Amino acid sequence: MIKLYTDAGLNTNLNLGVVSFVIRLDNKIYTDAQAQNSDDNHFLEFMALKIALDKIIKNHWNDEIVLIHSDSQIVVDSVEKRYSKHYQAILDEILQNLEEFPSYFIKHIADKDNREAHALVHQKMLSLRKNRG
Repeated sequence: MIKLYTDAGLNTNLNLGVVSFVIRLDNKIYTDAQAQNSDDNHFLEFMALKIALDKIIKNHWNDEIVLIHSDSQIVVDSVEKRYSKHYQAILDEILQNLEEFPSYFIKHIADKDNREAHALVHQKMLSLRKNRG
């Protein structure tokens, strides 16, 4: 089983968006954090999930069930309902990616249970701010 944790952050003062993910597979951990051009934190939360699923599929790891953990209630609700009033386009891409897995589950978790992905966002944000100065 693949355990996937995603997060996103937005610094509106500096117009910096960051997405991150943590993939746990076969006692290995794969992580990434990337800057994204968006001023919409909800969109960034969807983007984090999309980018993580893309990576899993690109590496042909998608032959296992994926358990998605997100601290974004809108992402969890949208995936479960397969509908989003404002984010349907990216949700459709996510749902298409999820078809590549034998099965998936998505679970809303508290911020404190998403520390690793959250820390990646924070570290990347600090790095971007430093490089701007």
